[in-house]
Amino acid sequence: MRARDLRAILFCAATTVLLFAVSGLAFRNWLVTLALTGAWAAFVLTRPRMLRVMRRLRGEPDWGGYFKND
Repeated sequence: MRARDLRAILFCAATTVLLFAVSGLAFRNWLVTLALTGAWAAFVLTRPRMLRVMRRLRGEPDWGGYFKND
């Protein structure tokens, strides 16, 4: 796993946990908190970088050569 992949995964995890905690404290409503956190996770996980990270973690080759390990 490359360092930029690890940073992308850590960013996704950290921001999701932070949003869950902050929205839980702000709204004090579990349904709103889960909806906001789910919307954020759906947004972040469907970004092109995270899609490439998930493909690389599954072992699929990156035929585009966008990120080369040289």
